[in-house]
Amino acid sequence: MKTRGLLLLMIGSCLLGSCNKILDIENPTAVDEKDVWNDIELATAYANRIHAENLPGWTTDFADYSEESDGGGSYMYGQLTENSVDYWPYSEIRGINVLLSDIDKGKLSEANKKLLKGQAFFFRGWQFFEMAKRYGGIPLVLKPQQLTDDLLVNRNTTTETMARILADLDSAIAYLPAVAVGSGDNNGRVHKGTALAVKGRVLLFYASPQFDPAQNAPGRWQAAYDANKAAKDYLDGQGYGLFPSFTNLWFSEMNKEVIFVRRYQYVATNTASWNNWAAATRPLDISQGATGGNRPALEIVDAFPMKDGRAINDPATTYPYDAQYYWKNRDPRFNQTIVYNGALWQVGINGLEAGRMQWTFVGGEQNSPTITGFYMRKGVDTTQTSIQAFNSGTDWIELRYAELLLNLAEAANETDRIAEVYPLLTAIRARAGIDAGANNLYGLAPGMNKTQMRAAIRLERQIELAFEGKRFWDLRRWRAFETTLNGTRRHGHNVTLKVPKAQWDALKASMTPQQLYQHLQTNYTTYFQTTVKTVDTQFDILWKPEYYFFALPSKHLQLNSHLKQTNGWAGGSFDPLQ
Repeated sequence: MKTRGLLLLMIGSCLLGSCNKILDIENPTAVDEKDVWNDIELATAYANRIHAENLPGWTTDFADYSEESDGGGSYMYGQLTENSVDYWPYSEIRGINVLLSDIDKGKLSEANKKLLKGQAFFFRGWQFFEMAKRYGGIPLVLKPQQLTDDLLVNRNTTTETMARILADLDSAIAYLPAVAVGSGDNNGRVHKGTALAVKGRVLLFYASPQFDPAQNAPGRWQAAYDANKAAKDYLDGQGYGLFPSFTNLWFSEMNKEVIFVRRYQYVATNTASWNNWAAATRPLDISQGATGGNRPALEIVDAFPMKDGRAINDPATTYPYDAQYYWKNRDPRFNQTIVYNGALWQVGINGLEAGRMQWTFVGGEQNSPTITGFYMRKGVDTTQTSIQAFNSGTDWIELRYAELLLNLAEAANETDRIAEVYPLLTAIRARAGIDAGANNLYGLAPGMNKTQMRAAIRLERQIELAFEGKRFWDLRRWRAFETTLNGTRRHGHNVTLKVPKAQWDALKASMTPQQLYQHLQTNYTTYFQTTVKTVDTQFDILWKPEYYFFALPSKHLQLNSHLKQTNGWAGGSFDPLQ
């Protein structure tokens, strides 16, 4: 977080409150924890620590767990065990509970208490939700446990868990301040609009087939629609909306699309304030310290439509697709997301490298060449040197306005409000730069029924939110892994030179990068041959039904004999659908 005073005080250890002292400043005995709730600066520092410990951030993992990228291992090949997914943030939840339990004992003003409580309620709801989407029902620990308490708590039902998440978010909505775009208060801390939008996401999950496979739970989709509509209406009134530039929304900090964010800044003495996601995404030839993340599979490459918004295999498109010149006339988000052989990508070891082209042909890269034949450029700042990319200050946007529109669109469609969906999707496509078409539908088919619109929404999510950690969770909440991926394998491009290397090097030397790029727009196949290769070389993708609710790791069961294992896993007797 970059706000004044944020993270200046590192609030202490032993599960944030289980020790005698909460704050460790210069003198570890100088501040009694009771004093925290009498001093707004100390209390705010405590809340800032809650932000730091509970905010989500950059990760390359989730792209590997779908057809976006090439990894995923045990997730993709049916090899998960009960110990594979261990998300158990109860030490962080304890710190939140300390604030909620103790703040009323102090002398802070009611306004300050509400502000800090709102942040705590938000993050407790957030962490409970992060657990629930993995496991279903979880133990709802709502106060700081003491050694004299009964620590063998039971798993609450999923229904009880969701009710608590929503109650915490409702408390956050009531207590958190209204924050308008462009105001000094729009600094990265969670606010009322954040809580409203996250509530919409929670209810979208709860209405989805993961939590309701038969799709007959009354009222869930209506609740999701109401929550997302309320979030949109409120945020519209505060100035939020789609940022004009799809590419630059990651680099224009706290712009009007940003709803829920973790802010980063390189500070040499504090590694918690920077990330190395860009380094992991860049080619190793121009990176250091990390590489191999977010390498797009051909499946996501082919998912992007043409510039008129129609699919690459749609005979009605006004831009006929050419498999050898596959990058031409595509949805503009294609070239703002995907890097291919011969693409202009002005990112270098020493920062912006004007006219630089990326080569992924066999022999075109010196170190650790991409397996799929592609790289991913979203969120990769071309002005950063390789050192800066490893210590990147680029903010992570966990929830942005475009997702809110897509969440609302999905809930509207599932509640038979198909007419309301069109303007939500066309707004996103218009911002992307897709042709409006004579009917101003930006490539969407007119008169779609519910099933057709559902497919259109899911495709739009796949494209708009690519490599933002959403596709894995979407496939899971839709229970769509089996029908979408099982029995398939992911693919990539194998690109080889058709001319002698010396001839190719001479051609490059004779032209500027811009001239070479233009030359390849009509002469690419003179120099390169592209064939499709299989990336999953050993196994077909196999997603098992029990993965829709993961197992509790054995270490937690061993520590707490009252915890029941999830149905579908060895010894499982807990029904996550109840």
